[in-house]
Amino acid sequence: MNLIPSLRARARSKTAVAGVAAVAALAVALTACSSSSDDSGSSGSSGASGGAINVMAISVFQSSALSLPDAEAGFRAAVDTVNDAGGVNGRKINLIVCNDKFDPNTAADCARQAVSKKVVAVLESYEPFSTQVDPILEAAKIPAVYSGVAADVDTTSSISFPRDSGIQGLYGTLGIELADAGCKKIGAVVTSLANTELGADWLKKGAQSKGVSVVTADVGQTQADFNSPVAKLLSQGVDCLVPATAPDQGPKIVTAVQQSGKKVKIGAVTSEFGSAALAALGSAADGMILTGMEYRPEDTDVPAVQEVVAGLKKYQASVPLTTKFAIGSWASVTAFKQLAESIDGDITASSVLDAVKTFSPKTELYADFSFADKAPDPDLPQVKNWGYLTWTVTGGKSKLNSQEFKQPTGLFTS
Repeated sequence: MNLIPSLRARARSKTAVAGVAAVAALAVALTACSSSSDDSGSSGSSGASGGAINVMAISVFQSSALSLPDAEAGFRAAVDTVNDAGGVNGRKINLIVCNDKFDPNTAADCARQAVSKKVVAVLESYEPFSTQVDPILEAAKIPAVYSGVAADVDTTSSISFPRDSGIQGLYGTLGIELADAGCKKIGAVVTSLANTELGADWLKKGAQSKGVSVVTADVGQTQADFNSPVAKLLSQGVDCLVPATAPDQGPKIVTAVQQSGKKVKIGAVTSEFGSAALAALGSAADGMILTGMEYRPEDTDVPAVQEVVAGLKKYQASVPLTTKFAIGSWASVTAFKQLAESIDGDITASSVLDAVKTFSPKTELYADFSFADKAPDPDLPQVKNWGYLTWTVTGGKSKLNSQEFKQPTGLFTS
């Protein structure tokens, strides 16, 4: 079963529409992104001659629809930790933050700023509009390193080097885990976004590898009431339900299931449910199965997570650590530091792009992998690391089932 051709066609169609909109919205986007960027050092330094090493972090840090403040805090705290410990072979990392405002045009302008500021790399915690971002970086030969996979382009672009399998891995492994948990028919509420639709396709792929079917109900990006789509799925006899939605919509779907009075197992990816969301749901989330590519903030018995918790407490004390996105941000900075230290000579976009092709970072926040290894799915040549973790939720808290990263079985069979 090969889903990639249809996914690429969908991505091309959406990119064409976004491109037309971008022409009309360019002036507005330029102003918006300029005001959301924070250049905390010498913006003219490319990292080539012993000055600060410019990198840009792009993500949905603040918007009216979705905000991930601890993702930004994770980037900032990790960079401060690196710099206070001597930087990269004595050189500081200069972090430039660009908030995409959950808007594809603004995300594209963030990429243009990365080009104009001559950054050596772009880091992303959660960037749903990489379809708009990656082509701009590719034209400038600026690598996007140690980010998650949100769209088809992340899996094939010559400048994309994801730290994990992102959307495909999260939902593909969730389908496997739900099937192993006894689900016979899975229902998915799917938001009309390229990355969530991609996730739903991989949920099907994982479930079908175990002989389990998946049915879907589509919802809008600003949907507030989920009683109707949940009722539609329950009427089709599903015994398990998955939110394939924007991170703020998942808890609303769990509430809608609770209000229905029906008992179904909930499965979700960790990006949907931070610790605060689970605490607010309480017993409504009992029995939920979560899959993720990195540890969660509450996994405080893991030494690498303890380091993140301490770093945010020291450098970003005003921002609560509640989501996995902060863990991803920290992991990306840590891995970039190791990569930069491996480069003999000037640290430029070109030298980073050359080095990242074979360098294997170790952060202990996600599974070990090597970019030199062959990708398990030839249709996704840039995706090398498919290791994942699972949690079970009880009483509003997630409990890690094992600290051992698992590898999906059967996911890549045609």
